[in-house]
Amino acid sequence: MSEEARSVFPGEPVPYRERVFDLQQILERQGSLGLLLVDISELTPVEHHYGSGAFTNVRGMARELLLEIRGNDVRATDILAVDDKGGDALLVFLSPKRHEGAFKVSDLRGAGERLEEHLNQKLSRLTSPYISGPRQVAVGFSLVFDNPLVMPERLVSRLVDEAWECVRVQQRQRDLLRRCSLQEILLEDKLATLFQPVFELAGRRVLGYEALSRGPSGTAYHMPLRLFEMASQSDLVFELDRKCRRRALLAGRELPRDVLLFVNVFPSAMYDPEFQGPPLLRLLEDLGLRPERVVLEITEKYAIENYALFAEALEEFTRLGFQIAVDDVGAGYSGLEKIAHLNPRYLKLDRELIKDIDSSYIRREMARALKAFSDRIGSTIIAEGIEREGELRALVDLGIDYGQGFLLGRPLPAARPLARVGSVRAEQPATS
Repeated sequence: MSEEARSVFPGEPVPYRERVFDLQQILERQGSLGLLLVDISELTPVEHHYGSGAFTNVRGMARELLLEIRGNDVRATDILAVDDKGGDALLVFLSPKRHEGAFKVSDLRGAGERLEEHLNQKLSRLTSPYISGPRQVAVGFSLVFDNPLVMPERLVSRLVDEAWECVRVQQRQRDLLRRCSLQEILLEDKLATLFQPVFELAGRRVLGYEALSRGPSGTAYHMPLRLFEMASQSDLVFELDRKCRRRALLAGRELPRDVLLFVNVFPSAMYDPEFQGPPLLRLLEDLGLRPERVVLEITEKYAIENYALFAEALEEFTRLGFQIAVDDVGAGYSGLEKIAHLNPRYLKLDRELIKDIDSSYIRREMARALKAFSDRIGSTIIAEGIEREGELRALVDLGIDYGQGFLLGRPLPAARPLARVGSVRAEQPATS
């Protein structure tokens, strides 16, 4: 049987232990064997949420991406396998180079880096039907020498184990670099604060502005969701939230004095000593801000482990004059009973609920139900992510009071004119 025929690239990969005989032949023939291990464990949520068939489909996508780059780094004569049945890794056992003899370690490292870059450029797009947000695969590499004193099964097993260790080492290095980058952003105050207007939809009056944080432009930390996601991975959410919160208040003093300032806060902010009682009131007084103008927008999708205790902490803020808003309502993070327990002044409807609401009966009925719920608990609805005139008209027809989005006004620095009271000008939504 030829090496081309033995390649498993044309079919579904099998566990590498079933290919030990073929791997032993390569090992004996060239004296060493190289391996590229593609860790696809970040894609396993597909299986948990959509079943094994969907995960097999996603793993097949990753396999097809490997086929796209067959050439110098990956060839049809290489052996593709998985670590175990339904495993979390694709293994590419490298056949000999055509004319250059055995692989060098530098060859393996370079091939792994190129393969990782190729996969990560395309994989998120291919997996988007199942999972949202950026997903990263890691590629480890290893090499083992032929040793006639050791069973081939042990040599191949060592090869796989060392490739997994390479993945773990690379991940620790990435974690350290990410944490150092975030620490530098915090230490050098490389954050920016923008403000997006919140409008009364019927009267075209500006209710207030939401403070939105951004990381350094041109970096992976620029967009807020990614910024806080990486802060969570580095255990720096509290520190980042505190910095963004303070910047929002400092920049917010430039806003007109007759509008509200919406400040996003994590649940942990309620227990921050610097954000309570006299210290907080002194800060606001120094900035010329009254508590009644500040709306604390709770990022509710993050853990609130004890709603009763959290609601008790919120009561102290409302006693001081602050208003409370709950973000991402309708995204399914928690039940309406828990939201009502927080006694919010505003409920902000999740942008995914607003998207194409004019052409979706289900979305309109969900918004209608949330509006009725809001009325019953004495709250006011704010619709987020309004990008089209059709969406705006549908929300007005539903009796939604307030909204924000690119159609009404883009996030801008406080020093620039953000919106005109008395008019709402349609803008094209951002393309990125």
